[in-house]
Amino acid sequence: MKKMVLVLVLATFAISGSAIAQDPDNPFVNNIGVYLNVAATGNCGAIGENTPFTVYVILTKLTNPEVWGWEAKFTFENILQIGERVFGDHINAGTREGEYIVGLAMPLMAANRNVIVAEFDLMINDFFNDVTQPSNVYVDGIYFSLLPNDQPAYLEAPGSNGVALWQAIGGADSPQLSMNGDCIPVGVESSSWGNLKSLYR
Repeated sequence: MKKMVLVLVLATFAISGSAIAQDPDNPFVNNIGVYLNVAATGNCGAIGENTPFTVYVILTKLTNPEVWGWEAKFTFENILQIGERVFGDHINAGTREGEYIVGLAMPLMAANRNVIVAEFDLMINDFFNDVTQPSNVYVDGIYFSLLPNDQPAYLEAPGSNGVALWQAIGGADSPQLSMNGDCIPVGVESSSWGNLKSLYR
């Protein structure tokens, strides 16, 4: 009897977990972020002045395997955008500063539920920027958003109504990339096992 109850409980969690993963309004899937690497694992670092570097706009944890288009607005705070590459056979219909409304002739295919949709070349320059302040990139919805919730979005099929993209970190007010800010690694002190055990005596 206990085994049957356990099986039923696990099946319920599996079914409800699957439903949550497919929910388009679930902020834990269908994310957009700006990363320092193509693995979508680093979005905070340090860089010197006048040193160009590349970041990647990546859609992560996608619930659909294809991206037929996407839209988002990027705000660069205390950092210069000196170049960009949007991937795929595309047209960018965004006309406002920082807005990208990208349509694709052929879909970008997800690999491990992630799709790299663009690269930005950035630089922190002392002539244009206060190098003593953190440099951030924010992601938000565009002015004439595809969705009523004003989130960034992507098209999972041609002619679809779109799927909301949620910021990978926090919301629109949270930087999706932060350079020269508060992400300095914490120092590690060495200690012997005996010293650790003495803390609990």
